[in-house]
Amino acid sequence: MKTGMETTLPPTEHHGSPRHTFFRSTGIGLVTLLLMHLAFGCSGQSGSDTTLVPVQGINFTLNLTDKANENLTVKGGYVITNNVIIAQTKSGNFVAVSVNCTYDKTRLVFKATENQFYCPADLSRFDTTGKVISGPATLPLTAYKIEPNAAAGTLVVHN
Repeated sequence: MKTGMETTLPPTEHHGSPRHTFFRSTGIGLVTLLLMHLAFGCSGQSGSDTTLVPVQGINFTLNLTDKANENLTVKGGYVITNNVIIAQTKSGNFVAVSVNCTYDKTRLVFKATENQFYCPADLSRFDTTGKVISGPATLPLTAYKIEPNAAAGTLVVHN
């Protein structure tokens, strides 16, 4: 004979404590994020694709008297237009190459003191012809022809 009162709880579904559920869903989210990073994170690196596709149909004229192009009137100055970086070297020559680093697609700058194009993100360096000086970039930049017209004060940039 039972003298005390027994309490019987109804069966419930057990999904885990709120803390267990939180950590399980957070872990799944982190694993998913990591896998996405591994799958897509390297797609912009040159090591994943060794084919360099030059920009087609580059043909434009820069007027050196325009305010937007005034940096080109001094040695070491540069401008960026139409996905091309145009610079005046220390010796006074004009050069033009594709504007994005071939390793990580970062916009380049022209380092006048070294006569080099420089990637501020990965530190790759390219000479004035687009050739890689130091990496991690391994592919050259696309170089463009420049036809200066001193009388008209213009530069024609083309493939």
